Amino acid sequence: MRILSLLLTIVFLYSCEEYIGIPQSPPRQASLLKVSWEGTSVSISRKYVMSHDLIVTLGPCGGNSLIQLERLTYVPNLSDTICDTNRNGPTYYSSTDWIGPYWMVATQNGNGNSGFTGGWHAYNGDFTGSPTARTQQIKVYTDDKLLDSRAKNIQSQYVKVVVDNYIQAGNTKETDGSGREVLKESVCYLFHQDTIHVSVTSKALEDINIENYYGLQACFGGMVRMFCADSVYTCYTNGYHGTMARVHAAECTMDDGHQVLCLLDQVGLRTQDQFNICTIDTNRQFCFTSPYGKTYFRLVGEVGMPLHKGEVCYWQGAYIFREKNVDIK
Repeated sequence: MRILSLLLTIVFLYSCEEYIGIPQSPPRQASLLKVSWEGTSVSISRKYVMSHDLIVTLGPCGGNSLIQLERLTYVPNLSDTICDTNRNGPTYYSSTDWIGPYWMVATQNGNGNSGFTGGWHAYNGDFTGSPTARTQQIKVYTDDKLLDSRAKNIQSQYVKVVVDNYIQAGNTKETDGSGREVLKESVCYLFHQDTIHVSVTSKALEDINIENYYGLQACFGGMVRMFCADSVYTCYTNGYHGTMARVHAAECTMDDGHQVLCLLDQVGLRTQDQFNICTIDTNRQFCFTSPYGKTYFRLVGEVGMPLHKGEVCYWQGAYIFREKNVDIK
């Protein structure tokens, strides 16, 4: 069953654009990647366009120093050879989390506090205060071979980065950082050609209720197109805009032409025995933008999703960083 599930996932990830009518990128030849791993920083380089390569760096971010998407570096390179991962170029630094935090509470023995925890969100609700989460370990694989943490510019068809985090609840966090951890989060980034496949598995360490959770997020300010089953909703990250329809992809385009295409598995959030979960109040938008340049998918909201100790929920999606290649209509 696990093999069948994996095959279905791969089919989804490679066919999703065509299925929902997203404009296609020009055909690309299979390309190698380069990866370097040093301490808590993992960098992967690939061809981006004819004149540039792209280096994606995962590293400590925000008030919790969790390993997330830290920066994108666009390296001038006219050669067919992929640049090394230490090359310099115009760099986009993340200013917020790409994998969402949790608004959740422990069912028992809470301390009365509340707020988002995990992601970039520390005790004060932003990037300040004591940590509400920690990265416990990182593992990096190239074509299923575990790398040494001092690896430099290793070539590979695939790169997999697995990050395990432990997260406190809003009502178990403490001002000194000693809050009780109630959730184990495992984030898997699978790099292949121009796509970063992402899957997140969240396991309850005790009985909890997740009251609000976005999961897949993007921080590319500008025009956003949200792709629904039979329509496209267009808006900008200059305010709170969105749609209540189920959105399977969002295309975010910055003014300089750089794009990120965010794909969400059409099953959405799942548990071990339930599929197509969407615990969202009918008055809440499923996908929306914010005035600070961010786009969110909403997987849990208002209604909440309880998890007993040992239960898990998970979702999967993908990011494709690319240049604008079609006119927005």
